[in-house]
Amino acid sequence: MAAIQDGGVTLVTLGPAGTCHERAVHSYADFQGIASYRVEFIEDFFDGLERVRGRGDAFLIQCSAHPGVHEVTERHWREVFVVDTFIYPTKALAVLSRRDVERPRTLGLVPATAGYIDPEGWEEIVDVISKPVVAKELLEGRYDSGLTHLEHFYEHEDELRLDLEIGEIDTTWVVYGTQKRFDGKVIGIPSRELFEQAELSSSPR
Repeated sequence: MAAIQDGGVTLVTLGPAGTCHERAVHSYADFQGIASYRVEFIEDFFDGLERVRGRGDAFLIQCSAHPGVHEVTERHWREVFVVDTFIYPTKALAVLSRRDVERPRTLGLVPATAGYIDPEGWEEIVDVISKPVVAKELLEGRYDSGLTHLEHFYEHEDELRLDLEIGEIDTTWVVYGTQKRFDGKVIGIPSRELFEQAELSSSPR
């Protein structure tokens, strides 16, 4: 758990500190103009549901790329609702390997990032809770390679090499709360210009 600011609302998301989730939560709070809030870190989104359940001052924020989003949405469907979504990129991602390993055989991987790699490239894939943990355990020697944040390469260039740079990926985030918001009309930001451009690009020339 990490208190970012005292009082106000509680924003619950995947930890530990340094995750893409933490960065997205802070940017979302700034966007919404939340003057006072605290962030609570979890390792399991079902635990996060329990932390917001029955509270009007707490919200759970989850990247839609994570497995089980539908299960989180459905678990307490009478009590916890999707109340908002937003678009924000991940941190820059990369596959890093320990320099002392010539041919990596094991890969530390958050399951939500499995689509970026070909699993046939390693003999064993180790599921990990979050990308900061991947970096920590990679440096400790638990596995040969890890899909984690690019920043760790620059922090440990003497120990790690860059095998694949993925970069930032634009993705969506789901916000759960206990006050149902949908009232029959679409909730979103009007983006007519997006579709006008698409119509122009598809027009015959």
